[in-house]
Amino acid sequence: MIIKHAQSRDRDIEELTALLALPHVGSATKRKIESEIRKIRAGMAGEKEAAYNIDFHYGEHKENWVVIHDLRVEYQGSTAQIDHLLINRFLEIYLCESKQFGEGVAVNEHGEFSAFYQGRPYGIPSPIEQNERHRLLLKRMFDDGEIEVPTRLGLRMKPNFYSLILVGNSARIIRPNNGKNVKHLDRIIKNEQVRKRINKDTDEVSIVGTLAVAKLISCETLRDFAEYLASFHCPPRYNWKARFGITDPAPQPATPARPQHQSPGRQTAQPHTPPPAAAPTCAPPPDPAPAPPPAQAAAEPRLRLFCADCKKTVTETVARFCWNNKNRFHGKLYCFNCQKNHPQPK
Repeated sequence: MIIKHAQSRDRDIEELTALLALPHVGSATKRKIESEIRKIRAGMAGEKEAAYNIDFHYGEHKENWVVIHDLRVEYQGSTAQIDHLLINRFLEIYLCESKQFGEGVAVNEHGEFSAFYQGRPYGIPSPIEQNERHRLLLKRMFDDGEIEVPTRLGLRMKPNFYSLILVGNSARIIRPNNGKNVKHLDRIIKNEQVRKRINKDTDEVSIVGTLAVAKLISCETLRDFAEYLASFHCPPRYNWKARFGITDPAPQPATPARPQHQSPGRQTAQPHTPPPAAAPTCAPPPDPAPAPPPAQAAAEPRLRLFCADCKKTVTETVARFCWNNKNRFHGKLYCFNCQKNHPQPK
């Protein structure tokens, strides 16, 4: 089932297009803006194709899987922008990074990536390492308890993470002849191969399938967990003017009015200016402001947010999730594990 769709980038394109129309923007800056617009549109096209293939196999009417598109999380000064997130009832989490390479992508035996422009290769950052950073940040949020995970038989479940790099169906993938030393090289696939790759992962772990049944969660718990996870989304905020160093032009000074011509022998009456008021001889000093009481001098401590059932402390994100679902929680706060005791109203 689809929990969250991708955020539209149309507003960013509109703002960038408006910057191109500014008369005081130089040609070099305009070329950079045009390049940014092309990059955004290419990314939108790549994510749209990947989302279509993911939604077709794991979207609506698929209760054993949940899909979260375009999840951006922030934690301890780090940010992870995850294009697509797939989670099943075994709490296996697939982090999918979409890449749009118009002329294909090449990987050498050292794990170095290159894209192509007009047939010529140029180096690009490794999407494998990029997705690995996303995985580490998400895992840290789970390990630190920032994101609560479901429990099964009284035990806290441990998610398993899988990485996939998705490229366009029409793109070439040039792999090295000796790619055994390149870690996760087999995780680079085309969008249309998502289901095949996930099925292969499922077959590889089927040997321990008997043990995996013990950590199987219900479809309702899976949906609740995905909605809770999606509530951590932090939309990006772009200041395009500052990014491209564009400042508003200084206002032009007003033109002084020309004096009117006076005929000879005629004088204009001058306005009467009253004499300045006499300065006071001595002004009493102002009363000193009263000192704040000790209780107000220091910052007031933040109120603790806690679960209404188990009294466990909850984060502000969990609190916002409960407050935004008043029909379900009636204005009360519950930790993730206690939320399942308060199901969605029929």
